[in-house]
Amino acid sequence: MQNAPVLIEANILKRRDVASLQVVENAFSDGSVAEALRRAPDIERRRGLSKETFDREYRHRQRPVILEGYAADWPAVRHWSFEHLARRCGATPVVVNSYSSQRSVQASFSEFVDMLMNNEGPGATPIYLQEWYYQASCPELAEDMPELDIAQYDFRRDLYGEVISTNHQLWLGQRGGVTRLHQDSYTIDVMHVQLVGEKHWTVMGPQAMLPETETGDADLQALADDPAAQLMQCTLTPGDVLYLPALWFHRIKLLSNSIGLGRKCLDQANLQTHIRQRMAELLALALNPEEVKLTHPELFNVVMMRNRVWAKRMGIDLSKLRP
Repeated sequence: MQNAPVLIEANILKRRDVASLQVVENAFSDGSVAEALRRAPDIERRRGLSKETFDREYRHRQRPVILEGYAADWPAVRHWSFEHLARRCGATPVVVNSYSSQRSVQASFSEFVDMLMNNEGPGATPIYLQEWYYQASCPELAEDMPELDIAQYDFRRDLYGEVISTNHQLWLGQRGGVTRLHQDSYTIDVMHVQLVGEKHWTVMGPQAMLPETETGDADLQALADDPAAQLMQCTLTPGDVLYLPALWFHRIKLLSNSIGLGRKCLDQANLQTHIRQRMAELLALALNPEEVKLTHPELFNVVMMRNRVWAKRMGIDLSKLRP
């Protein structure tokens, strides 16, 4: 019996192997894509946008927008710093650099801050605390980040209940840290609130395509020249809120030591696709975790962490998945 042929994703932007990830990351430093980015327009900025206008002009039309200063009055924007959070959550355990199996380390929050502040020198690699589900370990922080009225369409509240619908993450990192270009999982809209410092975002539309040339190389010129890529950029400053529709590619670079709130929203229009993706991931982890670990080594720990937190918030006993 012959083995089934291995299917290779035609769009290099969607591949998760290390070599493809590096090709895409290098494209932002030099060459045709880097040059296109220098000419790319800024994401539209709006101040004083009402919820009704946001829904009509951006959410329903799937257009990115920055709500300038929308969260400027939040206590987190007015008072937070790394030192402030270290005093409040110092003993809380966190996983630093969770997106790197080689650099991942467990530490207390105060140890993370010490590591970040002392991580200097020409050979230092920026430290990053990604996707910190603070409500599970330091829930008192939530009072400093009021709910966004523009996010009330989030259907996760109806699907999973009130607790899971507020399962947001904090992203805390050092200047120079990068989150590589990717699409967020589960067909969910992104809302990112910048709390401390500044971040540069590069975004591309869902139809962005990086094909191979006839010789098997990445055709970066084709990506740079394609209007469907919808290449745009922005710099978020404290109080800004970025809305990015589901399946938009994005890459983030920290321009200074930075703290941001990741707030996800499930549009009811994406419900069926969302359910299929979540079930497929859970089944893959339950039935064949070693295969998932082999094919997605850099993402495996992150996916496991997401699903453990999700299960805990849903009251699911994972020990019952196995006899």
